[in-house]
Amino acid sequence: MTSSGAFHDRDALPNDSGIEGVQTFPDRTVYHDHVKVVEEPVEEIPPAFGAHLAAWQNCGIYDQPIGLGNALHSLEHGAVWVTYPSDLPIDQVEALRATVRGNDFVLMSPYPQQTKPVILTAWTVQLVIESLPDDRIAKFIEYYSEGPQNPEPGASCQGAIGTPIE
Repeated sequence: MTSSGAFHDRDALPNDSGIEGVQTFPDRTVYHDHVKVVEEPVEEIPPAFGAHLAAWQNCGIYDQPIGLGNALHSLEHGAVWVTYPSDLPIDQVEALRATVRGNDFVLMSPYPQQTKPVILTAWTVQLVIESLPDDRIAKFIEYYSEGPQNPEPGASCQGAIGTPIE
């Protein structure tokens, strides 16, 4: 932390997870960079860090898209965000739900712009899944949920906004 209270940029973490395909990014945001508006990106892949809203998204499974600014705040708290395209076949959505269910620091929701079957995102970390099933999903959740990339260890993933369906 600098003398002004702002955090320095962080270099990308090495992929020490042992999970093939994990991509890590340098953190160029200021932690606690809470803003009043977060513009929804047009990109098909959710961002892995950035300015975010003051309220985080309660972790759990959602069947509708959730706000990017809230989801990013949850990532800052150590959550993993599992996203899928709105037209993913229901049997694949159900299989994802079964994998995610019971994990206290996981968000799952559709991401309408997404074209890949599944994207797993943690703060400054991401894994794109090209086809299902893929055993890397559970490994990513296990390793990165409250994992080494978490800039706010001990922060909650409940008590804010959103009511998950489970």
